[in-house]
Amino acid sequence: MLFLKISVYSKEASERPSRLVLVLHEGHLKAEREMEVDIADDVPCSSIAVDSVIRMGTAGLIWGSCSGPYDANKLGLAGIHRASFIAKSVGRLGFQWGMFAAIFSSTRCGFQRYRRRNDWVNVLTAGVVAGAAFGAGTRNWKQVAGATGLVCLLCHVAEDSR
Repeated sequence: MLFLKISVYSKEASERPSRLVLVLHEGHLKAEREMEVDIADDVPCSSIAVDSVIRMGTAGLIWGSCSGPYDANKLGLAGIHRASFIAKSVGRLGFQWGMFAAIFSSTRCGFQRYRRRNDWVNVLTAGVVAGAAFGAGTRNWKQVAGATGLVCLLCHVAEDSR
């Protein structure tokens, strides 16, 4: 028996991805369509993490380019000091957001593969781990980890309610 798995994804945002499975059995080709397929089953965790880093790192760069000039004005910086401050804040925020995305997405994917479930426990655990990693340098890292886990869980619930 020969199995050939082809993933077919729709272009419309309202449709869920589906998987088309072609089975060759005794000279007959049979096609089956599976609905509600999770893309994470077909994609390695490292690819998901890289995709998250690129997306969130870009968002961090954009946020840094918006908040950097505002913070520079509050500090009264001008000239080369202002440009240096803005460049550092853009790089710092892009890096921090990208690292958070890498920790969160790789932890979530790892737990999802280990538990063989895609539910809120994976999201909460990944949020707590990512929050603890970023809050480790603060005095209240437990509060940061808990708040991050809660925010990630609320985002997951909002996404699932669609």
